[in-house]
Amino acid sequence: MKVAILACENIRDENLCVGDAKCFVAFNRREGEFERYKGKDAQIVGIVDCGGCEGNRNRALLSLAALYGTLAMLNEKIDVLHVGTCIVKFCPRKDDLLKVIREKVGAQIVEGTHRYEVKL
Repeated sequence: MKVAILACENIRDENLCVGDAKCFVAFNRREGEFERYKGKDAQIVGIVDCGGCEGNRNRALLSLAALYGTLAMLNEKIDVLHVGTCIVKFCPRKDDLLKVIREKVGAQIVEGTHRYEVKL
């Protein structure tokens, strides 16, 4: 199972989630929304950001398209895209973003990553 994560650009840029540590730790521990991979061979193959609140939803699609292209060169693909907890909890355009991602991304979409506290 190959997993990618879409994270909030603003939260990443403001160092509120340095190094995407919460997502990676939760994945490695199989906690939060990553519990579904307990006992399974699953790997994170990429993490990209949404383009920020000032951007538009197409920026997220461009980031994902670039990731898909890079992975294709490596003979990899994404089976599941996790939309980060940072987006699920705090994004003012979450519904619009999720709608376009579901229409365009050829992978299973899971809302959320970890259940650790996120402070703004």
